Amino acid sequence: MPRSETTTLWMNYENDTLIHSHKMAKIYKKRYQRASDFQNSLYRFFGLITVVSSAVASTLSWGIGSDSDSSEGGSGSNQLVVSTITTVAAISAAVQNFYKFQENANNNVTTAKAYAKLQNKIESVGNIHPEYRVPKPNSFLKKIQDKFDQISDNRVELSNCMTRHLYTKVEDEQSYLEMKHAKYNSLQGEEKLDYTTNGQNVNVQIDTDESDDDENGY
Repeated sequence: MPRSETTTLWMNYENDTLIHSHKMAKIYKKRYQRASDFQNSLYRFFGLITVVSSAVASTLSWGIGSDSDSSEGGSGSNQLVVSTITTVAAISAAVQNFYKFQENANNNVTTAKAYAKLQNKIESVGNIHPEYRVPKPNSFLKKIQDKFDQISDNRVELSNCMTRHLYTKVEDEQSYLEMKHAKYNSLQGEEKLDYTTNGQNVNVQIDTDESDDDENGY
């Protein structure tokens, strides 16, 4: 049966706030996932240039040293080619180290995982009909906002230009919880319980949230 103390708490405003939080967690998760993938790609790209250039330069150097019949002009031309390739290898290695592609990619994937965990936490409540939710909205939404603030304080900020043109997609702003809440509003009686996640006891997953949060500092 619905709990009377929670029935009137999850109203339209609280539900809209929950949906908005779900959208923001999803948006940031996607952004940082794409940023990590892009920076990993750059790391591998410049790493490949470094390896190939170094290998080619080494091969040409050995060839020049063993070619005793080469003309003086030819040797000078070959040395120029070797120097150019070696310079390319050095520049690509310097770019890798200066921009810290691998380190930034690791930091971004850690941030993406934090947002994914937050998204799952929101869904654990949003997947349940408002009348059967155990957590009180004010307390739960405050914890969610505190977690957003905590992640924001520890994340690496992304370039605004890259965010607009590469890391963001329109579909990121869609939340399936909107459709769920529209469905909730049309349900009556026992249909409400049947529409909860997998038909499980709605108290099992949520009752442990506060204890888990205390243990994890959430």
